[in-house]
Amino acid sequence: MSEERNRTQREKHRRSAAVFTAVAFLVILLLFITGKYLLGKEPSPLSAEFQTMGTLAKVTVYSSENDLITACELCQREFENVTALCSLYDAKSELSRLNAMAASAPFACSKEMWTLLMRAKKAYEESSGNFDITVKPLMDLWGFYRKRNTIPSDEEIANVMKSVGFDKLEFDEKARTILFTVPGMALDMGGIGKGYAADRAAEALAAANIRAGVIDIGGNLRMLPEPPPGKKFYHVAMRDPKRRNSILPDMLKIAPGMAVATSGNYERFVIFDGKKYGHLLSPITGSPAAVTAVTAVAPTAMDADVFSTSCAIGGESAANRIKEQHSDVKIHFAR
Repeated sequence: MSEERNRTQREKHRRSAAVFTAVAFLVILLLFITGKYLLGKEPSPLSAEFQTMGTLAKVTVYSSENDLITACELCQREFENVTALCSLYDAKSELSRLNAMAASAPFACSKEMWTLLMRAKKAYEESSGNFDITVKPLMDLWGFYRKRNTIPSDEEIANVMKSVGFDKLEFDEKARTILFTVPGMALDMGGIGKGYAADRAAEALAAANIRAGVIDIGGNLRMLPEPPPGKKFYHVAMRDPKRRNSILPDMLKIAPGMAVATSGNYERFVIFDGKKYGHLLSPITGSPAAVTAVTAVAPTAMDADVFSTSCAIGGESAANRIKEQHSDVKIHFAR
């Protein structure tokens, strides 16, 4: 009997220990979950990168791997559509065909191209001519599309400037056509196309119910309509234009649904006699802009793209005009 009683007590102790261990495990698990979610330690965002539109794109979502896969597929589809619309490297793109034909006869535009042209027209007017998509002849002259070894002369610049100027374009809004009124004209959507692509991608993700995340096309950022879990804002760092691998100390707090774009002369440039000349060319002077970098925050990526380019070329005066007309836009100059 004594042995039987001992076995029974040992079994009770074993069961009690097992129950205690299980309860302790559940308590630890509960504390982990509580700490992770109630103390704001949400799971890390999921991101993927890929090449598009001549640059690196990054898609970030605050949800599942399946959502990330879907988001990448949708973004790539929209980016490819905009590439087919705006590419200067594809002879079959609508922009290439427009540039080849609009000097001889009015060119009938697609709805998407007309949207871009009308936004570019508004930007030209708002920026007092600092934003101008007719700068492609200047881009060619300075060696950004056609290689050259010497800095353009004043005479060369003056000659090319005869083919630059948005006021030299003729529009028929009813027929949705555009005509070049002087020879040698050509359009470049570099200051508006990536922003437009980011906006289209954001609309596609929202329709797929992917609502928290960031679309980044070479520094053109569009926030999705909901913030990261447990947050009110997205935090965006600005690169230090004077130090390639550094960021500026002040982080931007960006509301959901807003967009950010930075235009600068530190990434894309040509070198003549050991000196760098940036790709942001003034359609007024025909020469590279002096501003190092400008970041714009706006309701759409297309607006942010346009405003950052306008201010990088037009400086503080252009920024003041834009802020007077758009109270929800913020402009940051890199010092």
